[in-house]
Amino acid sequence: MDLGTSGLEELVKSLRQPSFRAKQILEWLFGRFANSYDEMTNLPSALKSALAEQVRPFALTVIDCLKDPEDGTIKWLSELEDGNTIETVLIRVPGRTTVCISTQVGCPVRCVFCASGRGGLVRNLTAGEIIDQVILACREVGDRVDNIVVMGMGEPLLNLDALAAALDGISGEDTLGFGARHITISTSGIVPGIRRLAEMGRSWNLALSLHAVNDEMRAQIIPPATRFPLEEIFSACEYHRTLTGRMLTLEYALIKDKNDSRETLEALSAIAHRLRAKVNLIPCNPNASRLTAPTMRRCYEAVDFLTDLGVQATLRHSHGQGILAACGQLRQKAEALSGRAEN
Repeated sequence: MDLGTSGLEELVKSLRQPSFRAKQILEWLFGRFANSYDEMTNLPSALKSALAEQVRPFALTVIDCLKDPEDGTIKWLSELEDGNTIETVLIRVPGRTTVCISTQVGCPVRCVFCASGRGGLVRNLTAGEIIDQVILACREVGDRVDNIVVMGMGEPLLNLDALAAALDGISGEDTLGFGARHITISTSGIVPGIRRLAEMGRSWNLALSLHAVNDEMRAQIIPPATRFPLEEIFSACEYHRTLTGRMLTLEYALIKDKNDSRETLEALSAIAHRLRAKVNLIPCNPNASRLTAPTMRRCYEAVDFLTDLGVQATLRHSHGQGILAACGQLRQKAEALSGRAEN
């Protein structure tokens, strides 16, 4: 639902209903994770019919759901009202649940190892379409998820207005009450977006998809259309930390024989120290392109090497490998099967 709390209150008022009806609807949407008016048993039938004519309570229609029997990861492929599809992933680890949400249909950045951008950008998601991915995961869990990572399909900072409206919408006491520190936004390095995000006064975590330690290396990974010089990106990240006080995470996909040498990792260490950032190493997903990850032994050696250089480094363990859990893969497969394959 794209109305927001105030919009919902106005809609209820326009239907000549008492104001408490809006609170009831919010409780159904954000307390019980309802996705249809039929579930809202304490609303009059006439009101439910009137609401159905005005606005959809839930923007997503799940058309595929894959569950990894090994680690419990769930991936949904959902259809939007216009027929486009997006992906949402629920990741479970002991004591914590995290939903990874999308912000665009497709992606304009088109990183070489990512399936999301194979066909470019189709359109931005609305705030309601972003929110409903969180609701979808909460409904599965039966409670509010612990964390939100904006790392799904799309470049979040190229749809910042809708994203900010969505995150603000789920942070209210009358909705999900999400704390800013439980939300992480990942960007490929959109400089104006990073600076604007810093100036919004929110304490959302920021993650930079770095993947390279110099502009020449990065040009082999990210096409020029949305690629900013690293020095400009670093300056924007420093600005973000100054205004928000939040530690930056450098996401670094380890690619065999491309960016995993000791010399390159030393340069990555220098960047991390400059930005006072932590590093999350990610074995490159082999399903998205011909690029491959180093051996797991090599990946762990990279973590140890950075740690010895004084960097806070971790290795992201892949979840849902058996269910095409990396960004864009399920959507790409579905479109290929339906004859709508991306070029």
